[in-house]
Amino acid sequence: MRRFYIFFLFFTGIYSLSSAQQNPYFSTYFVNPGIVNSSLNSYNSKNSVSFVYRNQWSNYTPSNLSSSGKAPSTGILSLNLNNREKSFSYGFNLISDNLGPKETFILSPYLSYRKKIKNSYVSLSMSPNYKTATMDFNSLVFVDPSDPFNLALKDTQSRPDLSLGISYFSNLLLLSVGLENLTQPSFDFGINDLVNKDLISYSIFAKYNIELNRYTKLEPFVLIRSDLKAYTFDISGVITHQDRMNFGLSYRFNEALVGFLGYSFLKTRKLYVGYSFDYVVHNVNAKAPTSHELVIRYDLPTPQLKKPIRTPRFIY
Repeated sequence: MRRFYIFFLFFTGIYSLSSAQQNPYFSTYFVNPGIVNSSLNSYNSKNSVSFVYRNQWSNYTPSNLSSSGKAPSTGILSLNLNNREKSFSYGFNLISDNLGPKETFILSPYLSYRKKIKNSYVSLSMSPNYKTATMDFNSLVFVDPSDPFNLALKDTQSRPDLSLGISYFSNLLLLSVGLENLTQPSFDFGINDLVNKDLISYSIFAKYNIELNRYTKLEPFVLIRSDLKAYTFDISGVITHQDRMNFGLSYRFNEALVGFLGYSFLKTRKLYVGYSFDYVVHNVNAKAPTSHELVIRYDLPTPQLKKPIRTPRFIY
């Protein structure tokens, strides 16, 4: 327990010094942490496919769009696979992020290597990705018709990018650091004066495992993200009972309180369904008060090699 308090105080100090993130954000990040840092895909040695859908600020109506726009929404499809020795993890994330006039599609394949060191593991990962962004200037409202950005066009641009990650984990503790947008892709949508650059983003993710009894455990999580110009952090606590049902609470800095509930179905617990509810507590006049998120994960069967048929050898 003393190690847990040291760990918590250490990360409290870090996020107070960190200085928001530009990439799509999910409240259920602890279900599929590989969406935060691809090296975390090695933490779960099971093959799986996951789907997450987030409806941000439900029923929010933007005032800067010429037609009634929809609230921001994001979807992600993830495939996570491991080799037989569990030393390599590989797969991809497909992300669709709709922010009204701007839509972004990201394809992120990844490769992660896991090395055992005594009773712990270290994981390194690389994720080259390809980003496609579309900007619809027709949907924007301009107070001044002579605004240089008042262009009747819809432009799409694509850029390559790269992310790196490193993680350390054991039965009790998990720590990881990730770097995203290393190439700092820029999208000007054909306008020379428009600079829309994805700055390098840094993430720190950590959790600690506390066994409350033989059936129940508590896992505190900390997630910090920063591009060195702005920062955000989540503090979460999730209780899991009999490895089947979990529930928890989160606080996202300067944003919302989050409640979470999840359950594993089927006898083998292969099908997992979770739901999170965000309630905005900061800048409530500029947003709709609630957000909703659904996560579904299915653990894929591990291919089994046929056992070799051994024939006795006779010596005459």
